[in-house]
Amino acid sequence: MPFAKGSFLLSSHKHQEAYHFKIHSKKEIRSVPLIGIVASKEENRYRGNFELFRSIQEELEEQGALCFVFSPEDVDGKTINGIIFNKQLNKWVKCIFPVPSVIYNRIPSRDAEQHQEYKALQTFIKTFNIPYFNPHFFNKWEVHQILSQCSDLKDYLPPTEKLESEAGFTDFLERYKRIYVKPTFASQGKGIRLIEKEVNGTIICKSIKKIEKYTSLSRFLSTYGEWFHPGQNLIIQKAVPCKTLKDHRYDYRILAVHTGMEFRLIGIGVRISQRQEVTTHVPAGGKIISIEEVSAPRTKKEILDIVKTCGRELVAAFGYVGEFSLDLAPREEGGYVLFEINSKPMTFDEEDIEQNRRQQLVRTFLILSEHKEG
Repeated sequence: MPFAKGSFLLSSHKHQEAYHFKIHSKKEIRSVPLIGIVASKEENRYRGNFELFRSIQEELEEQGALCFVFSPEDVDGKTINGIIFNKQLNKWVKCIFPVPSVIYNRIPSRDAEQHQEYKALQTFIKTFNIPYFNPHFFNKWEVHQILSQCSDLKDYLPPTEKLESEAGFTDFLERYKRIYVKPTFASQGKGIRLIEKEVNGTIICKSIKKIEKYTSLSRFLSTYGEWFHPGQNLIIQKAVPCKTLKDHRYDYRILAVHTGMEFRLIGIGVRISQRQEVTTHVPAGGKIISIEEVSAPRTKKEILDIVKTCGRELVAAFGYVGEFSLDLAPREEGGYVLFEINSKPMTFDEEDIEQNRRQQLVRTFLILSEHKEG
């Protein structure tokens, strides 16, 4: 029976080190798809979300397929060294794998995507025409520029500029009085500052850990002078007034996965701020609440329309984007504000969302694997 992109069989350098894997399928299968999950490796240890990787493997085995985890430096000609979870031994084991039917990009850091090994992996993918699920991490400024060109989305976007000079920052703060400073590559609220200019000229700077007060703008600028050095990769964004619940702001964390034909809304998580108002992320003290506490009957339909439009624009700009998450909040004045879109979404705390995610990922992998020779 054909396996992966040919008839290569799983093997080990030594016969006594061979492993056995059982796969199941409710329907007759003509070949066994092989999904490669690319992560990264540091000091010979793999890094990544192994709970997700193992659950994907279990789901794939029930559908007559296999998956394994590898790093870019594991690619060797037409084979890949990697690891796979063995149920009999209850541990991850090393094996040699053939060219996979699909590769799922879960490299956990932007730095790792800049390494020469990753560039070599991209050449390998093109050489063997492998469907590649998720091209790379998103740059917030680049995504904002792409979405702002879309007439259906530009009204959802808060005024945003690249932070390049003190003069540009000062002008932006003077215009909007309350703004965010965000690293273009950050996630989970890391590095974000909320800056407010009060009527008396006092500057308040809030992070997820502390609140600072400055008697003048010049004092503030002297403290954060490094923001204006070349290569800082920061954006500034108007802090749009959003609806609150019991005086705390909340937003929607939305997960979308491509089905092979279109983007599907997998789930909506709601996060509400608690200890600080800079971000609603749970690691920064945010709290999970039910969507029923804050949504209207039409909310899901409106969000689905936004998801599909964002997905269309991202695919047009970057190629095949298999999944993304977006942060959306209801404006105080009505409508929504789209804060940002993230590739390679983190694990959602809601178990039903994660289960739906895994199931859809597996369905999409299998659909993509059917076109592996195309």
